[in-house]
Amino acid sequence: MPTTSSTCSMTPCANGAPRSTTTASLSSLPACRPAPSSTTAPTASPPITGPEWLAFEPEHAIIFAGPRHGGGGPSPGPHRHGSDENPDLPKGPDELRRRTETGPFEKPPHYDGPGFLHTYAAAKDLRLLYVDGESAAKTEKGTLDSQDVVLLNITAGGFRGGDHDRAEKACTLANGDWGGKVDGLLRMEAGFEVILCDFERDLTLLRVSRVKMQNNQEREGEGRQRPGPTPDALRWLRAVSERYDGIGGHRVRLNFDSFVTAFSHDVDLFPGKGELPRLTGLDANEVKKIREEVFHAILTIDAAAPSWDWQATVDMIVKRYGDELSYFASGKVNSIESLRAQISLLMSPFIDYSGRNTTLEAERCATQFLPLQMQHSSSVPGRAVHHVALHICQTIFEAAGQDGLGPAIKSFQALVKQLDWTTWKACRGCQDNEICVVPIWPMGSVADYNNPKCKDASRPYDSDDESYWGRMPHSLEGDYLKWV
Repeated sequence: MPTTSSTCSMTPCANGAPRSTTTASLSSLPACRPAPSSTTAPTASPPITGPEWLAFEPEHAIIFAGPRHGGGGPSPGPHRHGSDENPDLPKGPDELRRRTETGPFEKPPHYDGPGFLHTYAAAKDLRLLYVDGESAAKTEKGTLDSQDVVLLNITAGGFRGGDHDRAEKACTLANGDWGGKVDGLLRMEAGFEVILCDFERDLTLLRVSRVKMQNNQEREGEGRQRPGPTPDALRWLRAVSERYDGIGGHRVRLNFDSFVTAFSHDVDLFPGKGELPRLTGLDANEVKKIREEVFHAILTIDAAAPSWDWQATVDMIVKRYGDELSYFASGKVNSIESLRAQISLLMSPFIDYSGRNTTLEAERCATQFLPLQMQHSSSVPGRAVHHVALHICQTIFEAAGQDGLGPAIKSFQALVKQLDWTTWKACRGCQDNEICVVPIWPMGSVADYNNPKCKDASRPYDSDDESYWGRMPHSLEGDYLKWV
C-alpha cells in the first residue's frame, strides 16, 4: 500500500514494479518495460517529441483529457495523427493536457471541448529509472527528495521549477551523463506513471479516441455550478486502489541487483527526530556518494538482465509471519506456556531436537525462502532481507525463552512497530462498492493514514479532517477535492 512507511531507494528498470511503495522517496533502481505493453496519455496539440507523461491505467490518463476550465492558456492547436492506413487515428485537432503542479484536481487553462485519449505501445523494451515512494507527489514531505537532491543536485533552497522543468532536467541527464542508457523515469503519484524522454523514438501510436463529454460539462456551458466528481475521476480512484500491491501483469521488471538506497549509508535521515526520512539535511559529500552509486548502477547494469526477485521473497516472509507476529503482539495469548507451545509449532521445522543450537536454528529460519546461491548475497536487497528475516527469527526464539508473558509480548510489540508492514494496515472485507481509502496525493487525511478504512467508492474522500499531505506547493481547488 502506498502510504504506510517511508523509504530511500532508486533502481534502474526491467519489466515489473514494486508490490509495496511508500511516501517519502529516498531510493531508486533500474527497471524495464516490455515492448508489447500498452500505455495511455491524454492527447496532443503539437507533435510530442520531447519529455511527456504516460499512465499505466487508462482511467488515470483519461482524467487529463477532459475540458479545461481554469485561467487562460493557449487553445489546442491542430495535430494530424490520422492516416489512410490506420482509421483509429483521427485527422482532426486534439490537445495535450499538460501535467500541473497540483495534480488532476487543479483548475487548468481554459478549454471547453472534450479531449482525446492516446494509446501507445512501446517500440522497444524501455529502460527506466524507478524512483521509489510516492515520487510524483508535489509535497514537502520528502516525496521529491531523490529527484531534486540526488538526481538534480539541488541541495539548498529547494527546486524552484515546475514538474516540467524537473522532467526536462532528468531527460537532459539521461541523454547526457547517462549516455542514453535511460529512456525515462518511473514514478508513482496516485497511479504509476512514466516520464518518457522521447515519444517519437520509443512509442508506436495505436489509436486516438475522443473522450465522452460529461453531463456536467454541458451544464457548465449553461453557466451552472459544477455539481460533483466526473465518472472518470471516480473510476480512476477505483483503478488506483486495485494497484496498491504494484503495477501488476509483469508490465515492469525491476533489476534489484542495482538497487540504490540512502538507508545503506551511515547518514542521518531523520533530522530533528522527524517521522519521515529526508535527504535535504545531508551534506554535499554524503549526497555525492549516493548520486555516484545511482550513476554507476545506470552506466554498468543491464536493466533487462536477469536478477533475483527480492520482492517475491519479501512477500513470502510477510505472508508467512504477518499474522503470527500480529497475534503474538496483541496480548491475546493468555499464558507464557501457551505462547511457547505455539512458537514451538511455528519453529519446529528449524530445530534439531537431538542437539539444540538457537544460533543455527535462527539462521535456518532466516534462509528458508532463499536458494543456496542467494543465502549470502552481497546485494543491498539481499543483505537487507537476510538481516530482517534473521531479526524476526531471533526475536521469536528469544520470546520463547522469556520467564514471563509480559516481556515476551513486549518483544513482539517492539518488532511489529519496527517492521511496520503494510499488511497490518490493509483494509479487510471491503464490499463490492467500496475501496480501501488511504492518502493518495493530493487527497486523504491523517485519519486515513493512521487507520485506512473501506469506504463507498463514489465518495471515498468526503472528510474534512486534517490533510495528511499538509500545505501544497500551489493552492488546490477546494471544491475539486470535496468531490472525492
